[in-house]
Amino acid sequence: MRAFIGMDFDKGLKDELNGIQKVLKINSKKGNWVPSSNFHITLKFLGDISEEQVDAIDRIIKSAVVNTSPLSITLDKLGYFNIRSNQYGVIWIGIKGEMMKLNAIYGIIEKEMKVIGFPKEKRKLTPHITLGRRVILDLPFSQLREQVDHELGKEFLLDNLTLMKSEEIMRKRVYTPIKSYKFNKILEKNHR
Repeated sequence: MRAFIGMDFDKGLKDELNGIQKVLKINSKKGNWVPSSNFHITLKFLGDISEEQVDAIDRIIKSAVVNTSPLSITLDKLGYFNIRSNQYGVIWIGIKGEMMKLNAIYGIIEKEMKVIGFPKEKRKLTPHITLGRRVILDLPFSQLREQVDHELGKEFLLDNLTLMKSEEIMRKRVYTPIKSYKFNKILEKNHR
């Protein structure tokens, strides 16, 4: 199964991101839009994993959350990766906040996943939330950025680490949590 380790979001954050994504849609000729249920931050893309690897990955995720409290993040800025012929490969929202804590979690995952056979990422972590792919805009990117700036700056808590399965169902990408752990037990009790 195709999988990744990431941070899933609560409904409030997904709704905020959906509102920002609507501004992008209104100002675009076309794009492949991420469903709000799929909004997340990827920490480690794993590719295809076997059922046998799930238990080892599960132990690593558990060890990464043991002494971690929720992270405070803020939606920071609209950005993009790869532009070719007026088509933006990925349009995303960046985050800021407790980046040292996020990088520490990422470091644990990278180190421990290498031990079980997953190569370390060569690039530095650039935490972002993908809103759309292969987007062609109706206006310059700087104007789009101005339109969403007032939606940014809101603070949220990230409180989980999740092993997600990624599959295509009826020609749509669907992410399903396989294993998920809260960063501390106090918050877990409050979410019941």
